Amino acid sequence: MRIALVTEYYFPHLGGVTEHVYNLALELQRHGHPTIVVTANMERPARCADLDHDAGEHEFVRRVGTSRTIYSAGSFARITTGIGLRRALRELFRRERIDIVHVHGGLNPTLGLVAPEAADDLGLPVVATFHSWFAHSTLCRVFRTPLQRRLDRHAANLAVSRPVVEAHARYFDADWEIVPNGVDTDFFRAGPPADAGARSGLLFLGRLDPRNGLDTVFAALPRVLARHPEARLTVAGDGPLRPVYERLARPLGSAVRFVGRVNGDRPGHYAGADLYLCPTTQASFGVTLLEAMACETPMVISDITGFRELIAGGREAVLVPKSRPEAWADAIVALLDDRSRRVEMGAAGRRKAETYAWPRIAEQVTAVYRRVVH
Repeated sequence: MRIALVTEYYFPHLGGVTEHVYNLALELQRHGHPTIVVTANMERPARCADLDHDAGEHEFVRRVGTSRTIYSAGSFARITTGIGLRRALRELFRRERIDIVHVHGGLNPTLGLVAPEAADDLGLPVVATFHSWFAHSTLCRVFRTPLQRRLDRHAANLAVSRPVVEAHARYFDADWEIVPNGVDTDFFRAGPPADAGARSGLLFLGRLDPRNGLDTVFAALPRVLARHPEARLTVAGDGPLRPVYERLARPLGSAVRFVGRVNGDRPGHYAGADLYLCPTTQASFGVTLLEAMACETPMVISDITGFRELIAGGREAVLVPKSRPEAWADAIVALLDDRSRRVEMGAAGRRKAETYAWPRIAEQVTAVYRRVVH
């Protein structure tokens, strides 16, 4: 099969959808399925550090239109703009002799809607994967009828987790199938720290985005330092709000260091941490949780809908109420005081991560492809 993976989010944008599409493309090609990634043209961020994956454009990437960043639902999102996008996609699918179009971000503007229309023009089956969770959606409510019609034309509708299904099922009817995110367990594994001379103690890794809750960790840190004055927090990530977070961190002095965007050396950052902190307030799954678990790094994470499904009874992580600095401080201190528990959590995390290895996930996806094509 010749496959087109269509996504608004791809390198140089870093995030869970980007990782999902990139790794799925590699795995499909390993199994003999010629695969292209279709996305938009994006500006390379001004501040980049160690971006191994997107140091050069992958030969299987095709770009149409221009990606624009917008603020939506408390976070930053992307949409593709351009004249004649449907025609450009239709010609691309024809030129590449595509057999199946797999849209990531089903029903999302712009590519999530235009790419299926272009596929329909050529009689190609469309598979859509839904990655997002939300408590409510005005757009889904207002445009429910036309979006349902689009959904009905998909050959298959996949979701990365049960919470994603529940969010969309409030507005739409579909035969949902769950195919989760995966993790590269060869790349993410226990190993030497990224900076052997600066063990971080505590790690935050993610976009500097209001929904990711870094301010909660900053608020918790003084109580942690009162018990563990040697503790240090590494903030790995970037975003438009980085200057805001740097100002928030100033009162904490040398206890916080910002290392900017990271990608290729993420395993080293996880390995250099005693605890990975994920205070996200809204998520559909938790790709970074899988990465940390694969590296045997114990975690303190938000007790939110998108994370509970992945974490089994606290064996791999401690779940803490979101946006509660005192509770976060108590959980962090308790784990820093208990090395044996951290070791047990790391081992449990590795076992869990192996069940999400990309070869397993890709086989689930290709089974869907075979069904809708044949």
